[in-house]
Amino acid sequence: MATDTYSFAFLRELARLQGVEPTDADLAAVQTFLTNILPALADLERALPDDVVQVGERVPAA
Repeated sequence: MATDTYSFAFLRELARLQGVEPTDADLAAVQTFLTNILPALADLERALPDDVVQVGERVPAA
């Protein structure tokens, strides 16, 4: 399961390496983002037609 990959212990250690002491609520929010929202965004990106210009890219002049 994906939440095993991003366990609270793992996420807490990553945060501590950056000098942050997250609460359990913080870790739950990050875990939800990493296991649910981020993969869904990747799926949406793959579903876009090839001619869709991504944010930050320039559209060539006609």
